[in-house]
Amino acid sequence: MKLKRGFVPWLVALLIATQPISAYSAEDPLLFGIVPQESSSKLADQWTPLMRYLSEQLGRQVRFTTAPDIPTFEERVLAGQYDIAYMNPYHYVEFSESPGYQAVAREGEKRIRGIIVVGEDSPVTTLEELEGSTLAFPAPAAFAATILTRAELERLGVTYTPRFVSSHESVYLNVQKGFAAAGGGIERTYNSAIAGGLTGVRVLWRSEGYTPHAIAVHPKHTDDQRLRIQAALTNLGSSEEGVALLQRANLKTLVPAGNHDWDDVRGLGLDFIQKTDDP
Repeated sequence: MKLKRGFVPWLVALLIATQPISAYSAEDPLLFGIVPQESSSKLADQWTPLMRYLSEQLGRQVRFTTAPDIPTFEERVLAGQYDIAYMNPYHYVEFSESPGYQAVAREGEKRIRGIIVVGEDSPVTTLEELEGSTLAFPAPAAFAATILTRAELERLGVTYTPRFVSSHESVYLNVQKGFAAAGGGIERTYNSAIAGGLTGVRVLWRSEGYTPHAIAVHPKHTDDQRLRIQAALTNLGSSEEGVALLQRANLKTLVPAGNHDWDDVRGLGLDFIQKTDDP
């Protein structure tokens, strides 16, 4: 995974608070960073109600934040700018090492799969037929949408020109408009795009399933603080209100998570990512 060098100024791309800080403790707000697989406005709409719930449960304001693109999100996680972060499986494997984020929750009944989409009218029926094409991906280190899909293309010996377009939504639009012959995504963002009106795109291929995204806490927080955050998240499935909040954020029931849960991802041997093209 290649990250830009140098200091990255702290810039919260989108900050939404629905209650004043005085409603909670005098401590600094907790910044909850969401990987930008979709637009900032869509993520804010999906996640802000959950942040309000967490603020009430923790007695401390929790603020939604994201980044303009996945590489910038990676830089901010690496710099420890988020107190809590929702990150893809590869990110978690990397950032649990440094700066040491610790997983507290994951979706219990979900497995994440990469997909490759093509235009609805495309004659392509196999991955081998993409030989020599331009393919769109959200970012070099997007786990399922890029890493799993490119690994399969590499296994098959398919050569292509990668185009990195910053988000899953952009991948689907690039394929829809014919700017790319195919593109990598995941089922959740694809289904969300379809529900939002996307047409003219179909799924060509799906990968095997792996442990999904992690919700992880920065190591500066104490064990007690992590356990409180974990309890607030994993108790969401015990009430109608909590289930509704999860559904709005496109999440299934959250369960407690530990570092070992992502050993299936570690077992993939993803050293080839270091060679991947610059976005």
